[in-house]
Amino acid sequence: MDRCQIWKFLLITGIILSLVAFILGWIGFGVPDWHSFQLYTNSIVEFYGLWAYCQEQVTTFGTVCNSWSTAENILFGGSRPHFIRTSEGLITVGMILLSLGLAIAVLATILPLIAYLAGLFALISFIFLVIGLPIFGRESNNLSIAQGDVVYNKRYGFWLMVPTIVLEFLSILFFLAAAFLYQRCGYGNIFSGASKKVTGGKKKLGPYNVLPGPSYVNAPYGMRPPAANVPYGMGPPAGLGNNVIGPDPYPDWSYPSQAMPTLLSQYLTQQVPRSSGHLVARIVSVSSLPQPSITRAISALPAPNVAPDYYRMSEPTGPPFRPIINLTGQTLVGPLIRTR
Repeated sequence: MDRCQIWKFLLITGIILSLVAFILGWIGFGVPDWHSFQLYTNSIVEFYGLWAYCQEQVTTFGTVCNSWSTAENILFGGSRPHFIRTSEGLITVGMILLSLGLAIAVLATILPLIAYLAGLFALISFIFLVIGLPIFGRESNNLSIAQGDVVYNKRYGFWLMVPTIVLEFLSILFFLAAAFLYQRCGYGNIFSGASKKVTGGKKKLGPYNVLPGPSYVNAPYGMRPPAANVPYGMGPPAGLGNNVIGPDPYPDWSYPSQAMPTLLSQYLTQQVPRSSGHLVARIVSVSSLPQPSITRAISALPAPNVAPDYYRMSEPTGPPFRPIINLTGQTLVGPLIRTR
């Protein structure tokens, strides 16, 4: 088993132990068979627990039980023994916390880190139970001694609480261990399989991927296939052994390889329009009316640095509000006028 999966085993084991403690504890908690005694030889057997006081009838071979609220008025002058109330409160709180801890542990199968909370509830429950049970055991014996009972002993209801306490203590250890291991290296929840493990940290690169091309040539920048001892990086400069560190602050480099261009570079090259030769300017008369001429660019023999025939920077000079009429068909260019 993967060590990161051990937390699942620990959590399930803790839940099983807590479930058994839950069953045994509530059975013992509810029955009146905790302490039995006989006032004198051949007398009827009387016994009581946290909630009821019972007497075995010799003639009818039956048992008569009454709650402590009724029995204390008949047998103890309206005053219940103090240890009964103390044990009742402690063990009741302990069993409630045990139940809550079990419910949280079951929920931890989906949210594993709350197993810490399940362990905390189990720990508090253990403390209440381990305090309340000895109080009942010791004080009930003292009461029998004070009454002069000839025979007194503990019954199964009392003894069921002993394995409840032991199992609850073990479940504490399993819950806390499961949460700790999950926090260290666990993942997912108890239903996640080993094949669904999520890896993290630094991504491990694979070997280089170079398209086949011409033989390798030296160039000022680039990479060549790494050496065998550096499968995921660049090798040292040419002329230096693989075990020699170069003067560059980045020692793992090498001269480039002349490889085939990538698909992206090939695509971008195809998208660039190719030139159709040098352009020349030809004067074309658009209309018979006198007006500035225009130029059309056509492919012909090279005629570099040909300025356009019409280049107007500003309005020609002249008197204010006096129109300029050009009937010659030529471009009139005057001095530049500063505009505001």
